[in-house]
Amino acid sequence: MSGDATAMSEQSTFVEQTKVHLHKALETEDPDEKNFHLRNALQLCAWDEVTERAESDDD
Repeated sequence: MSGDATAMSEQSTFVEQTKVHLHKALETEDPDEKNFHLRNALQLCAWDEVTERAESDDD
């Protein structure tokens, strides 16, 4: 798999995982569980940003 294809795959994985956490946060009534899923979604967004920056620095 080429570097670009790997990056696209990793990015879509971040997006899918973020969506899962956001949906679970919406579904639950438990504030602690909601907080857990929202924090995970935010962390995934941050990691996605870090990954994009690292890739642009490599170019």
